[in-house]
Amino acid sequence: MSQTSFMFSNGKSILNPEDRIREYCEIEIYQGYDDKHSITNKITRSDIDAANKLYARIDMYDKDESKRILEQSPDLEPLPNLDLESISEPDWKILKNKIKQIFYKFISIKGVGLAKTVKLLHLKRPGLFPIFDSHVVKFLTGVDAGDFEWPLEQAKVGIQTLEIARKDIMNNIEILSNTQQNITDLPIPMTNARLYDILCWTEEKWVVRKNRNAPGGTALKSVP
Repeated sequence: MSQTSFMFSNGKSILNPEDRIREYCEIEIYQGYDDKHSITNKITRSDIDAANKLYARIDMYDKDESKRILEQSPDLEPLPNLDLESISEPDWKILKNKIKQIFYKFISIKGVGLAKTVKLLHLKRPGLFPIFDSHVVKFLTGVDAGDFEWPLEQAKVGIQTLEIARKDIMNNIEILSNTQQNITDLPIPMTNARLYDILCWTEEKWVVRKNRNAPGGTALKSVP
């Protein structure tokens, strides 16, 4: 029998992921971010503007933050434009060390944490990086990212979260593939990594914290 529910490695599940994705796209941030992918090796002002659409809050408390990001962010040439779930185990062992270094370099920039880092990196490598803020990190790992002050510690938490995401996507690849086939009518296509982070984020926000408010309305249709 084919799988029907999306199963997270933490034991949580979503009965109908397609409904959840559709409701997210109706009421949360979708257009203005997911249509702004730019597969290059440098962070640009346009990337920062798009990340801010998804609450990155760059420059909100420090007007020089974006300037530092543009000047100090690492070159992304070591990162292939691949889907996270398509990478073989031998290649993944090599790549995750490169990703940890990229995470470390971003997080070492004053004011930039893990959440801002992945919101920028998803735009540059949309198949490789799901988006995870502190709530999603805790949802997946049980770890409070705010407890880690040093960039290297945060980078390690980022890799831990990415490892879980990769396994979850691979374990649910059939249902994600079916969902992809069923949502081709949506105006902006999304990678499996993005579908995954939407499922994580909505489960943590709408179900765990019971915060169903969104910019475009209230989550009702896909929430048990």
